[in-house]
Amino acid sequence: MPEDLFAASRVARVALPVPVDELFEYTIPATIAAKIEPGMRVRVRFGGRALVGVVVERASAPHFEGRLRPIEAVVDSAPVLSPALLTVLRDTADDVLCPIGIALATALPAGSAPVIRKGYALTPRGRHAAESGAARGAVRAILEALARAPRTAAQLRAQGGAQTVPTLDALSRDGWVRSQEIERGPTARVARERIAAITPGADLAAMRAQLGRAPRQLETLERLAEESPLPTRTLPAAPLRALVERGFVVTDERDTPRDVLGTPLEDAAQVELTADQARALQPIEAAIRDRAPTSFLLHGVTGSGKTEVYLRAVATALETGRQALVLVPEITLTHQILARLRSRFGDRLAVLHSGLRPGERVEQWQRLRGGDTPIAVGARSALFAPLERLGVIVLDEEHDGAYKNDEGFRYHARELAQRRAAAAGCPVILGSATPALETRYAAERGEIQRLVLAHRIGGRPLPSVELVDLADEKAQAPRGRKVILSRRLRAALNETLAQGGQSILFLNRRGFSTRIFCFDCGHAERCEDCDVALVYHASEGALRCHYCDHQRPPPERCGGCGTPDTALLGLGTERLEEEVRTLFPHARIARLDRDIAQRRGATERILHDLRAEAIDVLIGTQMVAKGHDFPGVRLVGVVAADVGLHLPDFRAAERTFQLLTQVAGRAGRDRAPGRVILQTFVPNHYAVAPVREHDYEKFYAQELAHRTSLGFPPVGRLAHVLLHGESLVDTTAQAQQLSERLRREVPGCDVLGPAPAPLPRLRGRYRWQILLKGEDAEVRAAALLARDASTRLKDGIQAAVDVRPWSML
Repeated sequence: MPEDLFAASRVARVALPVPVDELFEYTIPATIAAKIEPGMRVRVRFGGRALVGVVVERASAPHFEGRLRPIEAVVDSAPVLSPALLTVLRDTADDVLCPIGIALATALPAGSAPVIRKGYALTPRGRHAAESGAARGAVRAILEALARAPRTAAQLRAQGGAQTVPTLDALSRDGWVRSQEIERGPTARVARERIAAITPGADLAAMRAQLGRAPRQLETLERLAEESPLPTRTLPAAPLRALVERGFVVTDERDTPRDVLGTPLEDAAQVELTADQARALQPIEAAIRDRAPTSFLLHGVTGSGKTEVYLRAVATALETGRQALVLVPEITLTHQILARLRSRFGDRLAVLHSGLRPGERVEQWQRLRGGDTPIAVGARSALFAPLERLGVIVLDEEHDGAYKNDEGFRYHARELAQRRAAAAGCPVILGSATPALETRYAAERGEIQRLVLAHRIGGRPLPSVELVDLADEKAQAPRGRKVILSRRLRAALNETLAQGGQSILFLNRRGFSTRIFCFDCGHAERCEDCDVALVYHASEGALRCHYCDHQRPPPERCGGCGTPDTALLGLGTERLEEEVRTLFPHARIARLDRDIAQRRGATERILHDLRAEAIDVLIGTQMVAKGHDFPGVRLVGVVAADVGLHLPDFRAAERTFQLLTQVAGRAGRDRAPGRVILQTFVPNHYAVAPVREHDYEKFYAQELAHRTSLGFPPVGRLAHVLLHGESLVDTTAQAQQLSERLRREVPGCDVLGPAPAPLPRLRGRYRWQILLKGEDAEVRAAALLARDASTRLKDGIQAAVDVRPWSML
């Protein structure tokens, strides 16, 4: 924008990270008028406190009457959000009913903005008291600390203990200290190192002559002459210090981004495409070259080579001078795709996901923002990568629920990716062996172009799938004996081990068992705050709540009737691991679930060991079910295929089919044929039976008919309203009043409820839900009304509106 036009635009409309869906207007001081552009962060005054927000627009006059406050400072030297990305985020925030300031804050790396906190500073009276030395004890310690620099209450409390806050209050009343905002730099810092170099313009020959009697200094100088600059940590400290004092060498600092990309695959050769892959790639490459924002569904069976199609599409985008964005649903999957991409494209990529430390994430974000790194890889939040020349966007495993953000900015990565693609003029590739019903339905209606990979690479067959009826197995087992591994699964494990093959045992439930249960009175140990069963973790010897993380020791007696005969009921991954180690003591066994994955580097190490065939049996949850390629895995056993099938969620059957199909696809991906054994109590259920034949289309037809009869997505529209509060009576009453108002004011919308949420109490708060069902216009009108009404609920009660709910729990 020309400078004279900037000068005429004296008002900035700023998005602030507050739960108010509007832009706030501030005047632009003349001294910074030429510096401020949309997409830059600024510090402003809001409600008596300083906040950092994003400039969205500039205007010549305010929309509202009254005196405006000025912008206090500019945070960025250049926009951190491009005009195109800013528009996409505004449109998406409006669509999902999210305040624009919260949406924009979500899109920027955490810790990259200055932090402003309330603190304390000395008044002139306080400084005089500190210098006089008259104060004693806690007062003296606080005055001395504030004499050096203003401090936050937390900093002072860490030094002075429990008496700090009342002492500060007293000093404030006496006029010795005053409140002051303290601005700190970004908490996410780029790694830096100190470097040394020969002083520019220095006479190297003259310096050598002067160092004739200082051999160590001369040796250090010669190293710098050969290669300069060098990190000071690689040079001897004393000679370096002497060279700096002589003026022969200067020191400085430089950014040193950490390598978080992982190890590339050794085999980086580009493979020959199958006929299916070549046919699928042709329209994708044409769309990249034509800059057409086409959405493609790459519907390929497990092991059909979808990743190679992604890599060729990325290569085409780079050949045309554009960039690529590759998304995976889980952090665990980034290691594999990163290795493939790095083998093919070297270090021309950056990774973005929540598993990185804040400083590492900012480093990767800055590499992309600089424009020289053309490929971004990551989980859902990588969609906000600062890529200005996008040539292709890939969503691998597009069906996965992890692509939906369920808090704050409630976007779905698939919809946001399609908006970014439309703005950039590039195609989107949605890849899956089990597409989401919404995606498959859109393809059926011609809104998305469907490309099919019907066969595995090299003509390898899909694994054979065998269903074991657990009801029959239990009937044949000795009375009182719990069936964990059926006879057929135990035999298959033994046979696979004898042949030197690897196995995966899948159980989507972590912990040692589901709960502590009394067979006398039926009492089960539950979390007092969340009203869910506590899970026993043998490694910790504790019961844990998987929602609020409350922990306590298991009881010695039943909490209901006092009997000592409580028992572990149910099955978790820890208990399964114990069973397998007992049955196969010589096998190399590992476990991978959320508890293990919390240890930094543990997931990558376990998956590497499995790929290197250093593990015989891997026991895991859904973290091992999707996207991975383990050539040595011949057997997959699903211990409890029904877990999740009967949850109170209309997507339960879809998730079950997808999960079973995905985990089955881990078997037989190399030369040896694969085998899958599913243990289930409902072998004829329409979400289980089609897995035997890998028949997605059969499941899709049955599930779509079921959804159509109920008016659920994708044929109908659904929104979810969740109210929660500490008082059951007040929360119930507010939910009933809101539902009655919605029925009265939006008669075209079907209002279901209110009803207790599937988890009726969580973290000490009672939860009620309302479902809105019907046509797009009516459901959106009701959702808007619910959103606006939620700002006027009784104190202590909050509400959240999700216009496209993905999980109903």
